[in-house]
Amino acid sequence: MLSQTELELHPGGMQLAPVGVHWDVVKVGRHIAVRAIERIETPGAVAVDPAPAEPVLYFFVPLGSAAVWNVPETTALGLKTHLVLPSAGKEAPPGPYWLIGQAQGLTPAAVLRQALEAVR
Repeated sequence: MLSQTELELHPGGMQLAPVGVHWDVVKVGRHIAVRAIERIETPGAVAVDPAPAEPVLYFFVPLGSAAVWNVPETTALGLKTHLVLPSAGKEAPPGPYWLIGQAQGLTPAAVLRQALEAVR
């Protein structure tokens, strides 16, 4: 489970959080990400950035996963990167929001990899 402290959120709004400290992130285009979520029995926290031409989803994965990540059409974010996180209860646009809330914890990297490879 991701705690408020681990996500370094402020109660009232978005927060720029360092990646690679408590967790890593895998960035995936919406089309592939939504199909992958359907294949994961219990997905962990997933944030959405609706701003790009194709919105992207950020899967929160265990620390160290980015170092060995190599799935095409995805980008692993680890140490020395930052991510704008939505406020704790934000579940809809405008702006970044949680598709699956932070209380769901992390998605195991192997489970995410298998789901992404199955839908590609």
